[in-house]
Amino acid sequence: MDSELTELITPHTGRITDVSPVAEGSDYSTTAVVTGQQGRVFLKAVPDRPGGVLAEVEREGQINPHLNGLAPPLLWQARRAGWFALGFEVIEGRAADFDPGSPDLPRVVQALDQIAALPVPEVARSWVETRWDRALPGETVKVVRGNHLTHADLHPRNILIDRNDRVWVVDWAWPTVASALVAPTCLAVQLVSSGHDAAEVEKLLAASTLWGQLDLDALAVFARADAMMNRHYAKIRPTQEWRKALADAAQRWADHWTA
Repeated sequence: MDSELTELITPHTGRITDVSPVAEGSDYSTTAVVTGQQGRVFLKAVPDRPGGVLAEVEREGQINPHLNGLAPPLLWQARRAGWFALGFEVIEGRAADFDPGSPDLPRVVQALDQIAALPVPEVARSWVETRWDRALPGETVKVVRGNHLTHADLHPRNILIDRNDRVWVVDWAWPTVASALVAPTCLAVQLVSSGHDAAEVEKLLAASTLWGQLDLDALAVFARADAMMNRHYAKIRPTQEWRKALADAAQRWADHWTA
């Protein structure tokens, strides 16, 4: 680990005895479980310079106190010597199993409802969702606008189940304020990518409290926009095979609503 970063976080961790990098699925300069005299902490750290990654980590630090225990608590944050770092409580858990027939699936749907029930704090009111705007021309962009705090990256590694069967939603790097249909659509695509038929996913999500609040015509419009955006990212990043798989799943979900 960078010596200046080590110096920055040591007042919070005590003398560091172990650093176990966590690289899978991370775009951050440093993600690791750090063990020090004061215990273990999950560290996210990025260079302190303007840009998307710094903004994501700053936003995650800002939203954490407002997540009502759904995410691991933020224990501290530190900024100096060219670094910005967050230290979270370590959760001993496993990634949710999204496979068809998994006993975790009802818990995943429960997590969706827990996210939907979160109030929008004052700090987040300006975080309007715009990532799909280019695929939603004219008045159709309204389908993505709304007043729900949203987590749009609900893949299995971001929904953890601990040894006490408690569900945690992690990696709140870019929460936004959006319509109610954004989170279920993103989750649906992940479920289709995990091997579910789109019709099965609809039945699964229909068990959620959130589902009954959705405008299904707007859902169809957004599903098509989401498929378009996933195709775009798969095209510009052809070496990332998971993007192609996600684009295929998004198209199957969109086709389900336009059949």
